[in-house]
Amino acid sequence: MRICLVSQEYPPETARGGIGSQNWTKARALARLGHEVHVLSSATGAAEGLVTRTDDGVSVHRIEPPGVAFPVYEAPAYWLGYTWSVLRGLHELMGSREFDVIDFAEYGAEGFAYQLDRTPWSFAPVVVQLHGPLSMFADRIGWPEPGSELERVGTFMEEVSIQRADALMACSANIADFTAPRHGVPRESIDVVHCGVDSDAFNPPPAGYREGLPPTVLFVGNLAENKGLGTVLDAVLSLRSKWPELQLRVLGKGEGSFLADLRERARSAGAEDALDLAGFVGDREELPGLYRSAHVFASPAQHEVGVANVYLEAMACGCPVLAAATGAAPEAITHDESGLLVAPGDVPATAAALDRILGDPALAARMGEAGRRRVDDYFSIDRYVERVLGTYERAIAAPGAERRELEPEGVP
Repeated sequence: MRICLVSQEYPPETARGGIGSQNWTKARALARLGHEVHVLSSATGAAEGLVTRTDDGVSVHRIEPPGVAFPVYEAPAYWLGYTWSVLRGLHELMGSREFDVIDFAEYGAEGFAYQLDRTPWSFAPVVVQLHGPLSMFADRIGWPEPGSELERVGTFMEEVSIQRADALMACSANIADFTAPRHGVPRESIDVVHCGVDSDAFNPPPAGYREGLPPTVLFVGNLAENKGLGTVLDAVLSLRSKWPELQLRVLGKGEGSFLADLRERARSAGAEDALDLAGFVGDREELPGLYRSAHVFASPAQHEVGVANVYLEAMACGCPVLAAATGAAPEAITHDESGLLVAPGDVPATAAALDRILGDPALAARMGEAGRRRVDDYFSIDRYVERVLGTYERAIAAPGAERRELEPEGVP
């Protein structure tokens, strides 16, 4: 199968969050199975046409983003400009090859222009991957502000992309259940395709490995308050009298003001060494070792709309997970089995959960083993790709236009 993944985020150049990580994992796994995989992603600056390189069997094509030739100040304008750049990039790619399927994320509506312009002469089946539409973030966490330009324009663009897809797959039942009534598509038209993790690369440490290490709580992801990072830090600081060496290690990118606030909290508590802001890990091959050296992974997000990749990476490495009992987290983490679920923003409950895991190595080991079994049984990359290919095949078989031999005249 010849597949094109369209994703503004794609490591290493434009790695920012879960969408990029998931597409990176998906692309490499599909390529290993013998599929011809292309990724259309954003460059970080000026680019003349398509800038192409091969990465582990995947052809990665980068396009110039809006804001290079002249400033683009507002997100709605950027979204419109970027989807136009995607249309141009696909036109160039499809001039020399036909794709069996094109896979767009709904977030950012990158497929908006192509799907509006798709004709029998430029046709390829389209799958839209639901990572969590803008409307869902506005509803669940209040961003973007309801009624704002980004919320109105972005939601319209995403809805067009969702409704014009030949098949839909959602990262969680939570997302599917919200999207169907909100954007006017049948719930049964959405396949729930939970993310997968490379369980060969992400694997547990030898037995007893963590016992000789200082107690460490790990956070990986976007450094934002809605991810529960501030809650975790406050919980860690409250436990320092009992666990003097306890440290929160934080991996990811974030805004300076929020990071400054975290540092000030630690300084005010007289425990600056409790916070290790280690920055973004550009080389994903370093991540498994960081999970293996942690005693608990904690990210009790306000509302994680999908099953976060970081939960699965921690579980694959045999690390107990502390998450919030909201959103899609319970679809991956079974309370008291592979981790603990707490109310978002609840510092005492978060501290109690961390203390329970840190204070009971046998419990931590059982949770780690249960998480790894869950990955092997369901969240491994092989199982994930099976589900993805099933949705691709459904899109290819969907009723729709067929390619024609003659090139039509363009719109004047």
